[in-house]
Amino acid sequence: MKRSTKLPSLGLSLLAAAVFCASPVRQGRAQGEPPVLAVAEIQYSDTSGEVIDQSADHFRRLREFEASLRTDLAASGKVRNGTLDCPPNACSVGDIDADQLLDKAQAAGAAYLLISSFHKVSTLVQWAKVDIVEVKTRNVVFNRLVTFRGDNDKAWRHAESFIVREILDHEEK
Repeated sequence: MKRSTKLPSLGLSLLAAAVFCASPVRQGRAQGEPPVLAVAEIQYSDTSGEVIDQSADHFRRLREFEASLRTDLAASGKVRNGTLDCPPNACSVGDIDADQLLDKAQAAGAAYLLISSFHKVSTLVQWAKVDIVEVKTRNVVFNRLVTFRGDNDKAWRHAESFIVREILDHEEK
């Protein structure tokens, strides 16, 4: 994925603002219809070296995390859920190239795609990388690298709630 790092000139900024105000997403919002956000499955890696195999728990928690993310974001009324056409358990950035995921999001009518990867680095520390990409421009419009402590249901629920708040707070700015 490419990320724009240049600051546009004033003329380009004004042109972009005019295009945004006339865009279907903006019009849809004015009509009360929020944009569609598709959430890809979360890629997960565990390099903690723990003796106990927790892969089944991690898989369950990942799917619960994704479901809660979709539910909580849609409950805000700021986005609607989009569904990616992927085989089950094969729809993360670890399974499919980001451009292919974006193509699937576009086919699903999504304006945005949320992709994420988690990395468990030790018994108690996990990292969660979350990006939201605007499908049309393929630009990252939100990105966070979050650490969370613990590897139990409560810790994962807390991390999901935090990430949802971060996403929703970002939308208001």
